[in-house]
Amino acid sequence: MATAKPPEPFLSRTWDYITDTQLWKSVFRHGVPSTNRNRVLVVMTNVFLHLHPVKIRKSGIRLKFTWCMGGLTFFLFLVETFTGLLLMFYYRPTVAYAYMDIIDLAEQVPLGIMRELHRWGAHAMVISVWLHM
Repeated sequence: MATAKPPEPFLSRTWDYITDTQLWKSVFRHGVPSTNRNRVLVVMTNVFLHLHPVKIRKSGIRLKFTWCMGGLTFFLFLVETFTGLLLMFYYRPTVAYAYMDIIDLAEQVPLGIMRELHRWGAHAMVISVWLHM
């Protein structure tokens, strides 16, 4: 007489369900690589990993003056976007109102510091892009 197989735990069944989907298989196409060739294949065919080099020298990891300039540039881009959206509600780009709106942003508006953050963020972003290149 055959014995009944005990039911699988819920998490195991859920994990199997997720990893058997077409989406999972299209994003994670290979298992853990064991050789250099397989490592290159995994990096070049993965949608998330293809932006990074397959191998990196020790000197490439050391802290230098350009270290993380891409991340800093992206952060400054977010600052520019956020402050630009806030400034968009105060500034009217017409001939009749443009100059007075800038004066009001600098002197009258409680969030007048937003204009300076936007301005200095733009300068810092240009410098960080220059250092990044």
